[in-house]
Amino acid sequence: MNPPLHLAAPYFGQPSPEGRPQAYRPDRHLLSAARLAYSLRRPLLLTGEPGCGKTDFAWVLADQLGKQHKLPPETRMPFICRVNSQTRAQDLLYHYDALQRLSDAQHGVDPTLAQDPRHYVELRELGLGLLSGARAVVLIDEIDKAPRDLPNDLLHVVEEGWFRIPELRRVPEEGTIKDPHGVPLDHEMRPPQSRGRPLIVITSNAERHLPEPFLRRCVFFHVRPPDADALRDILYRRLGDGQTALRDSQLRVYLALRAEGLGLTKRPSTAELLDWVHALYALPDRAEAEAAVLEFGAAIDPNTLRLGGGLEWLDLPGLPCLIKLQEDLERLGGGQG
Repeated sequence: MNPPLHLAAPYFGQPSPEGRPQAYRPDRHLLSAARLAYSLRRPLLLTGEPGCGKTDFAWVLADQLGKQHKLPPETRMPFICRVNSQTRAQDLLYHYDALQRLSDAQHGVDPTLAQDPRHYVELRELGLGLLSGARAVVLIDEIDKAPRDLPNDLLHVVEEGWFRIPELRRVPEEGTIKDPHGVPLDHEMRPPQSRGRPLIVITSNAERHLPEPFLRRCVFFHVRPPDADALRDILYRRLGDGQTALRDSQLRVYLALRAEGLGLTKRPSTAELLDWVHALYALPDRAEAEAAVLEFGAAIDPNTLRLGGGLEWLDLPGLPCLIKLQEDLERLGGGQG
């Protein structure tokens, strides 16, 4: 088992584009699930609607583990595996450049280089994370986008904590060759037992079901959208500009757009709320836009969350940051012609 995972406030998620740390407010049950996953050396599987903070939580854990292991601040970030519809398990572990080896064998300055395949292997994020041990966090983001076989192909890796590189089945025993990241290469990439296991965080938007054998090996947590108090705290922590009335109005507008009564197919997420708030700074008529948002906030009934005052949703400044479907625009009173 890994040593205990110490999680203590403050918590910071993925940095902003300007490099500033972003405050994060995790649910206490989410923190408990992370401790369990780390202690049991199991992946932490997070589901939830897009933009609810699943990816950011991997950055929180990387920051916390980095502090626990006294790592420099600039290294406290997860190894990020980005998944797409063509991703294979090998793509997350390592890359073998067979074409470059063939080219070197035929036309290279030193043809003997091609005799050892280790010169053509580079570890990828999951492979690097496994070999880094218990001080690392690996993020496998949006695994439900991957081919159906990917979760099953990762079963051995997530359970055993090591992997094979078949291309290195026959390599000279003498000498050590390292990949570009400085990691010695071998047929079986086994980290020392003393290093423990990294915390693997896997996110899914639940676009499809994952295989049951894979689920059995995970600690599961469903990240729910923040409630009003948590959202208010997020806005104040991340902006901290003292515009309390404006932030309260923005929150009322956001909650009204998420209300069941509007029947939107895709309700705006927390990430889209933050995009909208920041987008208002970029508008050329910022003061006019903020005044309009205050007006919208005042026109929303706090009990029914319905918009009154003769206002139309389509006149809300920055609405395209919040509403992303034509059918939802039509439900709000019109479309984009």
